Amino acid sequence: LPNLSFDDWYLDGKAWMPDASATSYIWDSANPGTAGLGIVPTTPEESDVVNGKAARLETMTAMGMLAAGNIYVGHFGNIAGLGAELDWGTPFTARPLALKGYYKYAPKAIDMVKDPYKALKGQSDECQIQILLTDWPDRFHINTSKKQFVDFDNDPCIIAHGSLTSSDTDADYVEFTIPLAYRNGRTPKYIVIVGAASRYGDYFTGGKGSVLKLDEFSLVYDPSELTDEEYKTVFGTL
Repeated sequence: LPNLSFDDWYLDGKAWMPDASATSYIWDSANPGTAGLGIVPTTPEESDVVNGKAARLETMTAMGMLAAGNIYVGHFGNIAGLGAELDWGTPFTARPLALKGYYKYAPKAIDMVKDPYKALKGQSDECQIQILLTDWPDRFHINTSKKQFVDFDNDPCIIAHGSLTSSDTDADYVEFTIPLAYRNGRTPKYIVIVGAASRYGDYFTGGKGSVLKLDEFSLVYDPSELTDEEYKTVFGTL
């Protein structure tokens, strides 16, 4: 998967794009929709990095609405009402065991909330990193205004899924491994990797100023790189 290191970026108008060029369009963010409102939540980080460049995701506000810093494998569509339409996924047929990488999080208190998460106001924001392997017939179409999202628990097209959430404030980058919990033996058609500075940003809930930095992602295929617990998550048994 290209640009797992987050070293490649280009400018499309005022919007930073996390790809080498428009012809190698794998990663996207909310930037194409928010740049016209004067904010760019996802930008290249060049000083506080593990190596090369990193992705810096910051939760911001525009016109009184929350815009969570995010990055994902897929394509941004357009602004839809008070939200956005986008398509998750890029063609991919391998079966990796885990996603590895580094993250660094600086959360703020949740100060903007919408249903069904109004009770979270005042609590610490959470970041989230997710990976999905699916055999959807096409990229998954998301519409945040209509609350049209992936059903991670019940979508029969999901072959494997893994996620990480954290509300910790990190002084340094944290190395992580997210094992993929496989649900069946089918061959994937799509892969999705998503990072968000505010876990519930799709529901316009989060803390303005929460910042998540991501760097040096990689896919794991060698079982010897997994701990016993990670191995059991993937294979179900030792």
